[in-house]
Amino acid sequence: MPSVKGVLAGQKDEALGAYYFTLASESPNQGTVTVFVSDEKGVTYKLILVPRPVAGEEIIIRPPSEKATPSSRAAADGRTVSYQRRIKDLMLVMADDELKDSVETIPVNKEVPLWKEGRLILVAKYMDGEVVGEKYRLTNVSPSEMLLVEQELYRRGVRAIAVEHHTLMQGDGTDIYIVRERKDNE
Repeated sequence: MPSVKGVLAGQKDEALGAYYFTLASESPNQGTVTVFVSDEKGVTYKLILVPRPVAGEEIIIRPPSEKATPSSRAAADGRTVSYQRRIKDLMLVMADDELKDSVETIPVNKEVPLWKEGRLILVAKYMDGEVVGEKYRLTNVSPSEMLLVEQELYRRGVRAIAVEHHTLMQGDGTDIYIVRERKDNE
């Protein structure tokens, strides 16, 4: 269902489980069109479409994993834990070694080339449903002060970043926590 009526014209194919649609002729060709799609399990997806003069595009929506994980467990009142809450909980698990047994933890201890001024070690990965937590240790190996901002560590698929200490003097280190989407091959 589009957010504005009359923007889309479409046809549903029950046999294939597909819905084919086009922009209605009187619709503007600029801006975006927001569409809300619900599957048979009641999960709603928000799609933001940007009209382009192309022959067609295929959108495939894959439902979230049904695999039971610590993060997908129900809350005390029976509600499932929200996506944002799971990300926050995973951040807390990575920051507290006593909680790491609540998710699958994979020790890595591998150096990751990032900047010549810093030595970055991927300490461990934390697998939790459709998200993965990564704990890094960054040490300033340059003679000057290092200032860190979360935006420098962002990459596609990252959902949350936390830096323990934003300013590092020569030889100082800090823990960095990143939560990102789980890739198909993980």
